[in-house]
Amino acid sequence: MVSPSALVNDDGSVSRRAVVGAIGRPLLGGIILNAAYFVFPLGRTEARSAFWLTVGVVLLIAMCAWEIRRFRRSTHPVVTSIEMLVGAATLYVVVFSATYFLLSEYGRTSFNLHLTRLDALYFSLTVFTTTGFGDIAAASQAARAVVSFQMISTFVLLGLGLRLLQLIVRRRNDTA
Repeated sequence: MVSPSALVNDDGSVSRRAVVGAIGRPLLGGIILNAAYFVFPLGRTEARSAFWLTVGVVLLIAMCAWEIRRFRRSTHPVVTSIEMLVGAATLYVVVFSATYFLLSEYGRTSFNLHLTRLDALYFSLTVFTTTGFGDIAAASQAARAVVSFQMISTFVLLGLGLRLLQLIVRRRNDTA
């Protein structure tokens, strides 16, 4: 464990090492999460899918509780916020990818084409980035509801990201 003083420069600013760690840890977690998304057996049977969905929800709740606890105890809240935001965005995209994949597996008419895991990840990313190429479209009411929820929650997540950026700029200006 690195001591808190090692994460602060002589002028009181947060070190580059702290920022790289704050981005690197959730990115590594995202790589592991994406690998699990492609490996774990989703959609084979309803019981197995329900099991993995339950595991995913429990892990999501545990991650959120851990991050909130960590943030409250952090001596560097901006660095911790960056880590939380990157981790949340990664988890967010993968959770919606799994949801779209399962919707496509159980409701073959949920989308205008049957989604593979890569298709579902691609679709989740296009909705998240508000790109929307139109090559994959939600066709059922359930799929449209999930996509609508992702669109709304993306704006919330982007708002949190912009607020974090504002805090970083303000903190930098206060120390300058």
